[in-house]
Amino acid sequence: MSDRTNRAETRAAGHAGTSPDRNGRDRNGAIDFGDLDDFVGFQLHRARNVAAAELNKLIAPEFVPGHFPILYLIAQNPDRTQSAIAKAVGLDRSSLVPILNRFEKNGWVQRIPSQGDKRAHALRLTRAGERKMRDLHDKVMSMEDRISDALGDDGQKAMLDYLRRVQDAFDQTR
Repeated sequence: MSDRTNRAETRAAGHAGTSPDRNGRDRNGAIDFGDLDDFVGFQLHRARNVAAAELNKLIAPEFVPGHFPILYLIAQNPDRTQSAIAKAVGLDRSSLVPILNRFEKNGWVQRIPSQGDKRAHALRLTRAGERKMRDLHDKVMSMEDRISDALGDDGQKAMLDYLRRVQDAFDQTR
């Protein structure tokens, strides 16, 4: 019998005699996640959402947490094409364009003709974009520090290794 099956049976035994109300909550108001609580994908999703919500408190309303990696990659890779940045963050090019339009409108990014392909645009931060990046970086690092504190050094290294393995299993472009 798998660990997952054992945990599910233990949970089921613990919920004996409780009946959910019409909103799916037991008498204590908790949601019964059943086996979902043991799904790695679900836990990744929840962890990402919780972290994004906390980060949003630090950087909103001016900035969206999911856009930070885009600005960061442009800062780290000046004059790379929109397509290269889109691929690096796992977006299709058409999804990146409205984000870049916003960055450009805010004066953070400029598009220039690519040296290698005049039809493509290369990206670089403006001075205002560099200032924004420094400000955002400090806030994101405070969030990273909280995660590191929760995991410890060894846990953080293991977590990064595990997350990269998951990415490698599904993303053949890495």
